[in-house]
Amino acid sequence: MKKGYLRLQKIGLAMRVALCAAMLCTASLAESATGARPPLRVGVVQMAVAESLEANRDRIVIGINQATKHGVRVVVFPEGALRSQENHNAAAVAEAIDVIRDTARHCNVYVVFGGYTYLPHLKKEANWMLVIGPDGRDVFRYEKLYDNHHATMPGVFFINGIPCSAIICADRWLRGVEEIPVQQGAQISFELSNNFASEWVAPFGWYWYVPRALRNNVWVVFANTGNKAPDAQDSPLPIRELKHGHSAIIAPDGQIVAAAHDGAETIVVADIDHNQATRAEARARASSPVLAPFWQAGIRLQQGQVVEAPPLVPLESAVVDITLAAAQVTGDYSDLEPMIAEARLKGADMVIFPERATTENNLERLKLAARQHRITVVVGMETQHQGARRNSAFVIGPDGSILTRYDQIAAVSPFRPGDNPSAMWFRVKGVPAVVTIGRDALWTELAELAAVAGAQIHVHLDNDPATDESTSLRRLQVWCNLASFQTFTATVNVVGSAIWDDLRTAEERRAEVRGLPRPDTGAVEVYSPFSANLVVSAGTGPQLIMATRRVDARNRYHPTRTSNFNPQMDAWYRLGAATIGPKNLPSF
Repeated sequence: MKKGYLRLQKIGLAMRVALCAAMLCTASLAESATGARPPLRVGVVQMAVAESLEANRDRIVIGINQATKHGVRVVVFPEGALRSQENHNAAAVAEAIDVIRDTARHCNVYVVFGGYTYLPHLKKEANWMLVIGPDGRDVFRYEKLYDNHHATMPGVFFINGIPCSAIICADRWLRGVEEIPVQQGAQISFELSNNFASEWVAPFGWYWYVPRALRNNVWVVFANTGNKAPDAQDSPLPIRELKHGHSAIIAPDGQIVAAAHDGAETIVVADIDHNQATRAEARARASSPVLAPFWQAGIRLQQGQVVEAPPLVPLESAVVDITLAAAQVTGDYSDLEPMIAEARLKGADMVIFPERATTENNLERLKLAARQHRITVVVGMETQHQGARRNSAFVIGPDGSILTRYDQIAAVSPFRPGDNPSAMWFRVKGVPAVVTIGRDALWTELAELAAVAGAQIHVHLDNDPATDESTSLRRLQVWCNLASFQTFTATVNVVGSAIWDDLRTAEERRAEVRGLPRPDTGAVEVYSPFSANLVVSAGTGPQLIMATRRVDARNRYHPTRTSNFNPQMDAWYRLGAATIGPKNLPSF
């Protein structure tokens, strides 16, 4: 009897909180009923998580109320905002959601929030998210695939008539979750996260979210958990698991429109003009003759159809130490040859020059230099091929032979795009490697599918001379994404070249999640346990930077980070790997 009375008391308190919120929303409702329709105003509530279901329910209700004072139409909360330290039955969770529905209806707003509760069909606690409309009805729901690998994949839903998509935290690493809805028309990508404090790497900033906006030309709304205070105990999580905050709203051109700049509780508000979300880059990737079949197959699989794909036989090699040298030099043969000699003298196995580092009339002499110094040379050149200008990369073996010549797939005028992705491939000391150029870095499916096929070294050539702070950071963020597929990567540019290591990422992540000591991954400039580590970087001017790492027998990115979490898309990864994998190359 006493338990039932206490339960009624809690429900009554929650309803009073909702009613109070409704009264405070009246002014906002009146304002929206008059005048022209404004852009979609979004408020991200960077909420700290409490210990009880009831407390978190009430924090969500209060957060809706506070965000509504800013005139928002959409209120967004982090992953697991509705959670508890105790296993609550389904009825208690449903009652809490009903209170949130009532508040959304009374305030005439959309509410996007994550929950972490016991799910009977899984027989465990798991993450899910829900979008509630201004009428209090459910708009969209999905369960996190990292928690439920066989959950229905999320698709497109609508807010104010605008097509949207959503991601729950680690599902950002599943391309089918992150980008297939964009291919289906989504213009706003919501991510609800509960990121560890160690996932914020200050030198990289919003390194997952800015590249997502850029490679899709959509709005990205990132809602992350906050803290009451940096040393707060107001969370059911251990102190080592304080969250990093930094919620943000990012425009389709990668600009940070509004953001929290620390982990404290706050509300981030911005107006979203969905017309700016052209999806131009996403559409360009999907319409590429090389990648169109891959994206078409992905949409079919996401919709439950069957796609035939060949079996995958991953490439392998001996366990070996590899030394990469990034030569930040362009010009004539006389400028490049000393760098080749210096790199070999210092023990490099491969020396890499930037995109369009020199002209094709230097190719024969560079072949001689590679043979003389017994080193693999990668160099970018503009070439004429089949009556068209091409943005190309040549890979010259230690014997002076051309291992491959790759024409940039993501090329734009005045260059004609390449149509042979297998030309990306070569081997160095027997290790499978790929080369990409310029805008290819945004087309990260190339890097991912290469890793699925077995690439362990990725060489990327760029020619971006900008040195202002914002452009340099954005370039670093794009490269960080490119390098985060368990490869040893060199991104070689005319300024700011870098060498990256993501070979032991599984150990690094495991240490953070389980509170273990960080593994010794060798000296680095920037340690980033949830992305590639920045080993060494260059400034401006001619420079040679080098790094050495031991490469394992094979890249284990697939299936451990792909179809193990999203088995529905296994054929997609295999089809993609077959599409861009090496075929009939001299070096294979």
